[in-house]
Amino acid sequence: MRPSKRNKRCGDLFKERLAAIIDMNHSLVRLSGLMPWDEFDAEFGRHYRPLGRPAKPTRLMAGLHFLKHMYDLSDEETVERWVENPYWQSFCGFEFFQHQFPIDPSTMTRWRKRIGPEGMEKLLSATVGVAIESGTIKKSSLERVLVDTTVQPKAIAHPTDSRLYHKALQLLVRRPRGPASSCVAAIPELPKRRP
Repeated sequence: MRPSKRNKRCGDLFKERLAAIIDMNHSLVRLSGLMPWDEFDAEFGRHYRPLGRPAKPTRLMAGLHFLKHMYDLSDEETVERWVENPYWQSFCGFEFFQHQFPIDPSTMTRWRKRIGPEGMEKLLSATVGVAIESGTIKKSSLERVLVDTTVQPKAIAHPTDSRLYHKALQLLVRRPRGPASSCVAAIPELPKRRP
């Protein structure tokens, strides 16, 4: 079922409004005013069936994905930080501060599968569009993309059974040195291991 719209006029007597808690000039609050949330509702609404339990609001799901990618977090970390941060809650369209998780982190994975790569592409293009409209980036800066694909080899030796066996043999076969070495029979040395 499609996400239900929230009744903005319906308040809660005992909860504090986020607008009274947060700085309205914060970057996330300003960004939330520029985002095309209604377009997301129209675009992603076609992915829902008419029957069944109402889905989570599109603004919440799209907002959580923006925050996830903006701060490079996992689904679990995104949901946990959402509960702690009133700016994130405001960005996702909530009017009152919430103390519980808005969704289970696995819901984000299912939503990504539902909208598919095309939907994620639309979220990215909307982000770029908002950045151009707000003057954060210039259109000319998108004409050329520089990607650093430098690969640097690392000298990491992973322990393998044969290497560990060879080291143990070297330690066991090592010739004793000092005064007791004349008492010990000569033990042939192992050949050097080839790399």
